[in-house]
Amino acid sequence: MLDAARDVLLEQGAASATIEAIAGASGAPIGSIYHRFGSRDELIARLWIRAVYRSQASFLAALEDADAQAAARAAALSIIDFCEAEPADARLLASFRREDLIRTTSGQLADELEELNRPVERAVVDLTRRLYGKPTRTALNRTLLAVFDLPYGAAHRYLLAGARLPRALRGDVERAVAAVIAGAEHDGTPARTRP
Repeated sequence: MLDAARDVLLEQGAASATIEAIAGASGAPIGSIYHRFGSRDELIARLWIRAVYRSQASFLAALEDADAQAAARAAALSIIDFCEAEPADARLLASFRREDLIRTTSGQLADELEELNRPVERAVVDLTRRLYGKPTRTALNRTLLAVFDLPYGAAHRYLLAGARLPRALRGDVERAVAAVIAGAEHDGTPARTRP
């Protein structure tokens, strides 16, 4: 059901992702969808949450590398790898903001959405500390540029077009991330070479 909902969203847009359209695409009875999810908004929220968790899993694992610079490169590359391994989920995350898909949530679902990015936020602060000693605003912005903005920005136009990422993109992103991390020394933010 979630895969069918994702396909309808990507092919026809958020307004077209009705329970009826999702039932038609999935082959599931409308009653079964309502029984499992309760509402269209809950189904879309669960779809979004699933895609976010999938994208976060390898990112968080990459940050476990003891060498902070290697962890930054691996985390950025995990995003490229996610885009290649899960192109439909990656395209969903690139095509829609959470707010575009989820109009009203409450209770446990709202709490889950509120906390969804907390593990990544904490991990990025920790990586920033490992890279630069203190998670200052400048250092945190540099880390976010390296591990999020570069890989997602590099993949974004291919995802929106539903196209495969070029083979060279992974190496280009890796070099760009290394340059951003190393370039911190030029603006007075010392990059650490060891954890």
